[in-house]
Order: sequence, then structure tokens, then C-alpha cells
Amino acid sequence: MAVGSVSACGSDGDGQSSEDAFCAAGDSLRSNISGIADIDIVSGGTDAITDPLSAIQSDVDELRDSGSDVAADEISALETAVDELDSALGDLGDDVPVAAAQAVGNSVGSVLTAAGNVLERLNSTCS
Repeated sequence: MAVGSVSACGSDGDGQSSEDAFCAAGDSLRSNISGIADIDIVSGGTDAITDPLSAIQSDVDELRDSGSDVAADEISALETAVDELDSALGDLGDDVPVAAAQAVGNSVGSVLTAAGNVLERLNSTCS
């Protein structure tokens, strides 16, 4: 039995095992992250990314709170990348200059990379 499987056992209080909660959060992350790279912040403004970012933040919280130690480092890196993207978005106003949009785009790239690392670890834990 893998160490990740041992630490993922248990219940989160609503009848769902920690492993099930962890895997469900991973599935949600996979879904929420899929379209974020295609968002055009220049034409769509910050509103175009606010809802997807909020959903990803919720997924990160669920992954972290599931009680699983699987991918803890990767989840932490994703949380940092999401916080940095949120901060970059907060620095923008309603008028999005190209340079600021590029900075947000770089942050989106960091989120995508970190999420990919989390999802890679999830693939080995969740079937």
C-alpha cells in the first residue's frame, strides 16, 4: 500500500472519505484549469478571469483540506501561484494596459504549471 493511500484514508465528516474528497477536488481543478490559458485579459478585462480563479482557489482549499498528504508540496506551490495571480489581478484597474496583462499572463502560466504538477500527482493516486 502506498504511503499516499494510507494518509488519504479517513472521513471528512460528510460520509465522503478523505481520498474521495481529494480526488473530487482534483477532478474539479482539472475542469476549472482547462480554459484559463485561453482567457484574453486585454479584451475580457479582469472579470474574464475572476470566476475561474475563484473556482481554482476553492479547489486548492479542498485539496489542502482533504487531509491527504499526497502532493502536499505541489498543492502548496499551486496555492502560492494562485495567490500571486490574485495579487497581480488586484494590481490592475478596469483599464488593462498590455504590460500589466502580460504580467497576469505570466502568473497564469505559473498557475498552469503548478496545477499540472498537482494533477500529475493526482493521476497516480486517483483512478
